[in-house]
Amino acid sequence: MSTSFAGAEGLLRQDVSARLDQAGRDGIEEGQVQRQVNASPEELGRALAQLQAEGKAVEMDGRWFASRHTGWTVGLVEKLEEGDALIRPGVRGEPSFFVRRRNLKRAQEGDRVIVRPLGKARPWDDRLAEATVVRIVGPGYESLVGSLETDERGLRWLVPFDSRVPLELPVQGADGIPDGHFVVVAVERPGRAPVGRVVEVLGDPNLPGVDVLVVLRHYGIPEDFPEEVLDLAARFPADPRPEDWAGREDLRERTIITIDGETARDFDDAVSIERLPDGVFRLGVHIADVSHYVKDGDALDLEGYRRGTSVYYPERAIPMLPEGLSNGLCSLRPQVPRLTVSAFLDVDRDGVIRARRFAGTVIRSTRRMTYTEVRRILEEPRPEDAAEYGPVLPALREMHHLMQILNHARTLRGSIDFDLPEGDVVLNTDGVMVGVFPEERNVAHRIVEEFMIAANEAVAWELVSRNVPALYRVHTQPTPERLEELSELLATFGLKLRGDLENLPPVALQEVLREVKGKPEEHFVSSVVLRTLQRAVYDPQCLGHYALASEHYTHFTSPIRRYPDLVVHRQLKALLAGRAERESERTRLPERLPAMAEHTSQTERRAEQSERDLLQWKKVRFLAGRAGETFKGRITGVQPFGLFVQLDGYYVDGLVPIRTLGDDFYRYEPEAHRLVGEHKGRVFRLADPVEVVLTGASQKARGLDFTLAGMPAPAPRGEKPRTEKPRVPKATKERGAKRARR
Repeated sequence: MSTSFAGAEGLLRQDVSARLDQAGRDGIEEGQVQRQVNASPEELGRALAQLQAEGKAVEMDGRWFASRHTGWTVGLVEKLEEGDALIRPGVRGEPSFFVRRRNLKRAQEGDRVIVRPLGKARPWDDRLAEATVVRIVGPGYESLVGSLETDERGLRWLVPFDSRVPLELPVQGADGIPDGHFVVVAVERPGRAPVGRVVEVLGDPNLPGVDVLVVLRHYGIPEDFPEEVLDLAARFPADPRPEDWAGREDLRERTIITIDGETARDFDDAVSIERLPDGVFRLGVHIADVSHYVKDGDALDLEGYRRGTSVYYPERAIPMLPEGLSNGLCSLRPQVPRLTVSAFLDVDRDGVIRARRFAGTVIRSTRRMTYTEVRRILEEPRPEDAAEYGPVLPALREMHHLMQILNHARTLRGSIDFDLPEGDVVLNTDGVMVGVFPEERNVAHRIVEEFMIAANEAVAWELVSRNVPALYRVHTQPTPERLEELSELLATFGLKLRGDLENLPPVALQEVLREVKGKPEEHFVSSVVLRTLQRAVYDPQCLGHYALASEHYTHFTSPIRRYPDLVVHRQLKALLAGRAERESERTRLPERLPAMAEHTSQTERRAEQSERDLLQWKKVRFLAGRAGETFKGRITGVQPFGLFVQLDGYYVDGLVPIRTLGDDFYRYEPEAHRLVGEHKGRVFRLADPVEVVLTGASQKARGLDFTLAGMPAPAPRGEKPRTEKPRVPKATKERGAKRARR
């Protein structure tokens, strides 16, 4: 199948993998594979490269083999101090093999290599299996983003943006670029050791916008749209034409509103409500019909799939689709007609969905409302509101009532409701950060959340009950191991997980959160419970959403900014038109869905991590100039090497090194998650409030260094505080080396 359909690359990889598997131990030439799968050389090259990167295929002497027929595997070299190395399947993966220096075959740090095991790992032994390098595939990193520094010899080096990349890379082509400026380098190997050649200068990170460029390049997030995509988007009219809404339900005279943040520019969901004669609420959730314009397999679709999701930074957004669509034709602006797909849900007073219906519609939003405005109207009403808002006012009051009903019903079934404020950065008109403020959920946020959850569940139920293939939002139960760790930590606060950890219902976690509500440790316990949960992903199977205690769940409500929602819209519309089965067969969608699920889950993780990294970096740079100031915070982590403290109001963590605790010798008690003074008995435990002095900021690690306020100077050298030996994580170089040597 041609890769003109999103997700078709997965079909090609499956086909190629099957051909390699059929070839067995003899392998197969690349040209022969190409003839068998009927793919272009470029498409086949990408498929083989991906299979090799995943460790599923290896190439030797012009022939390709399925890895399982060779005993070989592919990984990245991570050098140890002694000259030996670990082999990791990826930058963040656990090491899988240990290679002695004599078996490296000149492989350098970061190289991607094929290795052959020298023996089998024994289940009862924690040592890594040894391996030898068979061949160097190439540099593990094609490019890297980092800042420049000059050593005492005048040589230029790259400090990678990702501190987990251990590569020491000399840089060429950096003449005239000041130290500290960020660059993109191509990683090349002209000789034995890799070098970096500057291909793009990003600039001084202290200048507005440079930090965004650094993060975008580091994560490989596309910034500009190809000309072909922009040309296709430019062909659409500024507004829908009357012929575009032929056959749709006309809702232009209904009271329909959007509720978004003050700075939002794309409005992809709107809501309406009415009360039926029997007292049942009829909720309308109206979502921009992006699929009317973005067709499966066209340039817009393939670019949207490549991006997977929109990315949101404090000063700018990187949209999934061109702005003419995302902020124009598909944005549900007030008083202009827009094409939508609507879900109508009849909800009784107990929160039970009595009926559900879906339709292609055309709406005209009555009014654009903000979260702040809706909260004020509902919680601080004024006499003049009736004249100002007209029919919107009673609609908002009915929505408030329905939200409470839906939320109560969701709570009864065990749904977990997290309310964790995060610090949003405030920028001035020049794009310079000037502060941090907590973004907290109010009643308006909850109205939108409950209505969107209800619509997502209803669409998922409809697709599953009608056997329509689609992408579902899946959130599985936490593993018993993670729940055991959580249980031990909660015990230090006198809390208990009630239930079987092998099959713990979400209501058990809900009860824990209810017990700590309003207590000093609430924020910390909520954060720990959240980290215990698995990551939600996209999947072709509807496996339920654990945290929401929902049996059927998908993403339907944001096709402007999430590609899976676009897939769901297409399938729902095909179902309404009576052609879901024919369309699925024509496009081979069921076979494409696994690759689409994997890709969109990865792009979502990429976007979220880039957003977190940028916020952390901005906060650290903002606070870097305030060394010597005292801040209030809470302990969020206790380790043998010190205390992690999150600053109140800034939502950023820093470290209090144990060597700075000069008033006593501190003993680390891992089971209790605390440090205890051996002589004075002072205790530092999780969630304790503390005051800290900011002593410095590491731009390289993007972290803060603290000391405790009022703490005396540490003991002189030779009188170091005694602590228990740290339990080093399994993945560290030192532990890996010791395992291999024992």
